[in-house]
Amino acid sequence: MTEILKTKANISFSASGIDLFQLCEARYDMKENQNKVLPMIQKSKSLDLGTLAHEGLEVYFNGIKNGIHYNDRMQATLMKIRQVSSDPEHSNADPDEVNKILTAVEESCDLWRAEDENLIVHAVETPFDYVLYEDDYVRIIISGKIDLLCDILPLGRNAGYPNIPFDHKTYGREFPTYRLSNQFTNYVIATDSNYLIVNKIGLQKSLKPVEKHKRIPLSFDPLIKQQWKENIINMILEQYLGCVTSGNWKMNFTSCYKFNRLCEYYEVCDSSGPEAKAFKLENNYVEGKPWDKYKKEAEV
Repeated sequence: MTEILKTKANISFSASGIDLFQLCEARYDMKENQNKVLPMIQKSKSLDLGTLAHEGLEVYFNGIKNGIHYNDRMQATLMKIRQVSSDPEHSNADPDEVNKILTAVEESCDLWRAEDENLIVHAVETPFDYVLYEDDYVRIIISGKIDLLCDILPLGRNAGYPNIPFDHKTYGREFPTYRLSNQFTNYVIATDSNYLIVNKIGLQKSLKPVEKHKRIPLSFDPLIKQQWKENIINMILEQYLGCVTSGNWKMNFTSCYKFNRLCEYYEVCDSSGPEAKAFKLENNYVEGKPWDKYKKEAEV
């Protein structure tokens, strides 16, 4: 009988890490394992504006948690966005983009003001870890950061919905909201919730606030959550550990150009032979900064 290993291998994934591995194993290896990124790479404007919104909304919902009056917490929220946007280390948004996010966040908070006064806020921008799977040899740990966790008390009613995670999303163009997302399912499992609210903050100038600022409720029954757990466990135990043990991280050529964007590692994969690939990765890329769930940055 095989002796049980005394020390288990801890395998840690975030939802964005899962997305990346499922997108392309080779891309995951170069970014997460070899920690290589292009020099002077800048965040896209959508991610940057999303980060600014998260910074402001953290102040706003902490204000609700601490019983601060709407006018005071709104002023502090807008001041925080201005402060972060003026720091080149945290933002590359131009003044027009900053004004756009200031307007959108203020409109959204004003639109939902009455409902938000009835929220019981438990956590804001709070990191988490939980064990998804464990056996004698491995322990799979899933991590992330919750934008907002609260109890929702409907206006004029005593009964409500406890322990509901919110995910803030800024957007410029309308897009459908689906529940089959690694990020969303990760949140509801981490919080032991059956519901999640997607807080969509529209950046369009041509629409009225009520038309572009939406809170989309998503429900997650036990079978949907179990399906996600089994899928991720199988992915890690079969595909991920297979890559680790063999050292073979397969390229997914359908992901070289996706979402109107060329993969940042295309020039590496588009090389003849492992020596050429290694040379380009070593000479054309720099050491990156791994994702830190304690860092104040929007998770997309």
